[in-house]
Amino acid sequence: MTYTFKLGNRTYKVDFEEKEGLGLIGIDGEQKEMEFLRIDENTCSILVDNRSVTVGIFREAKKIQVFYEGDLYEIEAVSGRDASQSEGTGSLDITAPMHSRVVKILKKVGDNVEVGDSVIVVEAMKMESELKASASGTIKEIRAKEGETVEKDSVLVALSDSE
Repeated sequence: MTYTFKLGNRTYKVDFEEKEGLGLIGIDGEQKEMEFLRIDENTCSILVDNRSVTVGIFREAKKIQVFYEGDLYEIEAVSGRDASQSEGTGSLDITAPMHSRVVKILKKVGDNVEVGDSVIVVEAMKMESELKASASGTIKEIRAKEGETVEKDSVLVALSDSE
């Protein structure tokens, strides 16, 4: 089965196939063999390349939040029709994944960031999370202040495409 997901301004095709008790995952043509074990409704243990990792997965409609090794990634499930129209440019926002407090702002307006660069640290439910850039670009606006409490989905940092 093939799924399409959007992370930042990039779209990925993910193929999933179950074979002999193992899951075969292909992301943009690169295939990995993985073993999945569901721990509870929102937590999975994954064995890949002889390494065990635990991920938290929270889904709300088309938005999927993946908590992995202290970092939070926001992914959007894309329908087949939307996938062909998703190659847009423009600004990208880093938003609060939940009601939280801004602990530290790691970048400033005008800084260039690459995919995966930590931009801002928030704290929710006594856990700190580094929010990362999901696309390369330039920080055009910081809308939060350290120590400030922010609501879920509040725009904290606005990026503009580096193109």
